[in-house]
Amino acid sequence: MNKVTKKILTLLMAVTLVVGMFTTTYANETKKINVTFAIERFTIGQGFLVEPVTVQVNEGAAAKDVLEEVAKEKNLTINLSSYGYYIDSISYADTGVINIPESIQKMPSIDVDYGYGNQHYDAPTNTSTNALFTDDQKLGSGSYSSLAGWMYTVNNVAPDVAMDSQPVKDGDVIRLQFSVYAGGADLGFVSYYENIESAKLPNKDALTKLVANTPDNPQVVAKAEAIKVLANYDATQEDVDAAYTNLEKVQVTTAEPTTTQKTTLKKASIKSLKNVKGKKVKIKINKVTGAKGYQVTIKVIDENAPKNKVYIKSTLKGNKLSKKLQKKVLKVNAKINGSEIINFQVKIRGYKLKKNKKVYTKWSTYRSKYAVVD
Repeated sequence: MNKVTKKILTLLMAVTLVVGMFTTTYANETKKINVTFAIERFTIGQGFLVEPVTVQVNEGAAAKDVLEEVAKEKNLTINLSSYGYYIDSISYADTGVINIPESIQKMPSIDVDYGYGNQHYDAPTNTSTNALFTDDQKLGSGSYSSLAGWMYTVNNVAPDVAMDSQPVKDGDVIRLQFSVYAGGADLGFVSYYENIESAKLPNKDALTKLVANTPDNPQVVAKAEAIKVLANYDATQEDVDAAYTNLEKVQVTTAEPTTTQKTTLKKASIKSLKNVKGKKVKIKINKVTGAKGYQVTIKVIDENAPKNKVYIKSTLKGNKLSKKLQKKVLKVNAKINGSEIINFQVKIRGYKLKKNKKVYTKWSTYRSKYAVVD
């Protein structure tokens, strides 16, 4: 073997080694894991903001990656704190109607000195108000009580780090929960106040995961019942375990994630957007071949304060708004702008069914409608 041949072989071996290294690295980077996720408002009686879903993320992801994946899919606006990756509030997360459990309303008042005088806090009641509601219907720090805010658990344990510093692994259950009083003591977290005892709540993780893995099916009554049990703040561990047993009997689980599946459907678009003499809101959608239906988001905007908006979401089977939905849009608009002005924006997306789960296209861009009614 001459010197030239030896050099060529050496070079080929080096190239093969480098290619092999890159191939291995790429394979590791693309490995996926499944995580269960939900957003809960049980302490104010508003149930789930996001019902349990299975989310697929890259191995090595943090809890914040799971949240951002869901926020993107569900069109959520997450407002972060200036002190790190902590959630300050979530826009359009408060319906404005509360039913705070009696056990929270009866929690003792709190007196604490932060170094600048005594601060007194009373437990919230159903007459309490959300100071953030007029700002995009936000739910977060200070909503209904000064000691309220968003907190989260991973496998029923409250991490002591922000969501961007909390790693997740395959099979984890992440629950983002709204605490309305006592900094999480109402959620069963460790109480930082001497006279406040942490609530004794059941572990709902296993049932949360089972609900996420059970396809939507009107005939599966056990799933609907399980969701009711999960959303019930006063549910006992016996209630949760019984709901799990009933749902497990259905045996219709799936490992496919509901928030990250891709679809081959074309992106939906709005064909026309108009009002008829101020009495009807007519929105036509360009039909998408293969779509089983559409999801529409209508953003009604305050003419005098554009930052104030009310979002209306609905699922459509056809390519037009129902009369009921039209009336709802006009009613909301009249409440904000009066009957003389119509001011709203609309976006839509199509969906098809895959193993009884809705798989969505990307959202269309917003189309605007502004009119002065004669």
